[in-house]
Amino acid sequence: MEITKTKPMYVGVDEVCADWGVSRSKGYAIIKQLSEQMKAENPKLLTMAGKINRCYYEEACMKK
Repeated sequence: MEITKTKPMYVGVDEVCADWGVSRSKGYAIIKQLSEQMKAENPKLLTMAGKINRCYYEEACMKK
């Protein structure tokens, strides 16, 4: 039986910085903007400072 490692539910600043090639401060700004967009779409959502939901992040930013 193979054990697979699942990705965390939230994306942190380190992953955003690596994906975008930006500084930590810019990474936090990107997360803040995405959190505000997500909150505007659904005001009942809870957001975490410095993190963004992985599904939302991948859908909004990582489309190829």
